[in-house]
Amino acid sequence: MDKALDAALIVFRERGYNATSISDLRAAMGLTAGSLYKAFKDKRAIFIAALDRYIQAREAELARHLEPARTGREKVLATLRCYGDVSHDVEGRRGCLVLGGLTDIDTFDTKLAHRFRQALSRIEQLFVGFIELGIQDGSLPNHLDIETSARYLLCTVEGMRVLGKRGANAAEIEGIVLQAMRSLG
Repeated sequence: MDKALDAALIVFRERGYNATSISDLRAAMGLTAGSLYKAFKDKRAIFIAALDRYIQAREAELARHLEPARTGREKVLATLRCYGDVSHDVEGRRGCLVLGGLTDIDTFDTKLAHRFRQALSRIEQLFVGFIELGIQDGSLPNHLDIETSARYLLCTVEGMRVLGKRGANAAEIEGIVLQAMRSLG
């Protein structure tokens, strides 16, 4: 099932929810119609399962990036680089399922919209915590507006995802990461 969901993830990320058909999903997942509907009620159920898998995988990847980081500044940089790593080349062109879903589904599915907003809020709150830590440990200046800086960093990571969809390369993304770090002082 994980392999099938990974295939569905790619389709949803590349095409978006609305442009993905059940036929597209069946073909990508390698399932017959009967197997598909036995495992999932409908396209929305496949999307939710794929979204959960995507978020869990992104959180696990972020945890790996954060492992060696000790200071608040290092944690901010590790988070930016984690998002930067998936914002270029093939992975970048596939796009972000959360960001894509927010723009594709938000207006007609309030329950899913809430999940997308929660995912983005979690990222913003991570940045809040890292900036607070950085101010406490002296790795970030104490004059920073914590909430605004965290929101700026959220915009930066999601903006990198948009640029990745457009075809940004690794050097462009790393330049954005470094500029974001310079903006923090």
